[in-house]
Amino acid sequence: MKTNIRDVRTVRDFSIKNQDLCRDAILAFCDSPLFHDDEHRYEESYYGRRLRPHVIKHLDFSKPLEMKELPQYTALAANRILFAMNEADILMLPPSKLAQSDFLDRYSDERIAQAYLGMPYLERYLFSFLKTEITLSDNWSLRTIEEYFYNYVREAKGITSLPSADAILKSAAPDVAARDWLIQLAPDFLIESSPMARYASGNYGPLSSALFKIIIDELGYGDFDKKHSTMFENTMRSVGLNHQTHYYWQYYLNGSLFLANYYNQITRNRRNIFKYIGAIFLAETAFIKSCAIWRDALKSALPGIDVRYFDEHCHIDVDHSRMAFEGLVRPAIERYGSFAAQEIVRGFEEARLVSEFAERDFVTQIEWKDRASENTRIYRQIWPKVRAAYEAGEIAKADLNELRGELSITHSHDGDELCHVTRGEMEFLNGFERSTTLNDDDGIIIQHNRLHGALIQSESCQYEIYSIGDVSRWL
Repeated sequence: MKTNIRDVRTVRDFSIKNQDLCRDAILAFCDSPLFHDDEHRYEESYYGRRLRPHVIKHLDFSKPLEMKELPQYTALAANRILFAMNEADILMLPPSKLAQSDFLDRYSDERIAQAYLGMPYLERYLFSFLKTEITLSDNWSLRTIEEYFYNYVREAKGITSLPSADAILKSAAPDVAARDWLIQLAPDFLIESSPMARYASGNYGPLSSALFKIIIDELGYGDFDKKHSTMFENTMRSVGLNHQTHYYWQYYLNGSLFLANYYNQITRNRRNIFKYIGAIFLAETAFIKSCAIWRDALKSALPGIDVRYFDEHCHIDVDHSRMAFEGLVRPAIERYGSFAAQEIVRGFEEARLVSEFAERDFVTQIEWKDRASENTRIYRQIWPKVRAAYEAGEIAKADLNELRGELSITHSHDGDELCHVTRGEMEFLNGFERSTTLNDDDGIIIQHNRLHGALIQSESCQYEIYSIGDVSRWL
């Protein structure tokens, strides 16, 4: 029969319901020297993204996350993979020497095919909870959205502080916290407008021209020095940070990657155009005051910082907020009705929720880094009880023996843990630019969901990791 076009040996289901196919694609994608663990705390390879693939094969992405599970390690792993996969259709070239084998691997047909099978599967895992967390009424119209959004504009103008800025100013090391915040902005800002530019193509009437006006602003109207990502590179360079794209990959927090992946999701799949219109209105409006608050906090912590990136957004986003509403929100609803209205509000609310999670994640990380000495003190206080509990068979431990220069790629744990060094020297990485030296019979408490790693500084180092659950039960 002419309609019998499938061979019995072919895969019949290319949807995310085919979990075996998607899992195989994810594991195959991660199996590259660009993604394998190495000994560098910062990313030496321009196309490298360390994914801990030897651990990924033990993770289950089949059941979508609930919001309470978002801080867990499996979510961090999924966000790292998804971010690396999204780069399959974002061209990046180093400023000078090109490692040909890395370039060809990163953009190989095989790697791209694997990414496009894996991305929808990981997006379902990471973002499905948004549908249940955000419930909308059926009564949204242009009039009600106009009232709701303009009220948000008024509220945004009155904001005088942000948790991220407060965390920088209150930190025990404001300069370190400030550089850390710049790093958390980097997943988006170093490739700014790249997700948005996906909507530069297509045929969707006046909406496309209205959005393109914002896109060309982001791109500096063809002037490379005025391109927003170039301006952010200058900001990084002015405070001694390496501006190579994703050089600080291992220090990107779960929330920072989650936020970047959300905007990639709603631009990569064009059915999300109306969600994106809501999200871009939120972003362009919120940035007016956010950038001013961040600028002032960064200047306080890092005198001499180049803040032209933030100055630019303080004024250009006044126009962009207006353009987003008048050129995108209003005409989309007028032309496409209630479906567009519902999706626009959903994108607005989803983007706000995801942004708030990313900011809380940063604040918690700064607090964790600042408590490094306190966590060594708590270790000394509870170590005898923890050891006794292990000997009584009440808790589990892992024994490790690693050689000089071996790096435990940054990761997190879902419960509190106790690290005890029995012999050797470890540089325990509490986070970006914060380390604790541990020698024989030293240790530290590792807070759940906090990014950390370890670098061996002696010929060898033997250490133990005890799963202690909630540390408060031992105090």
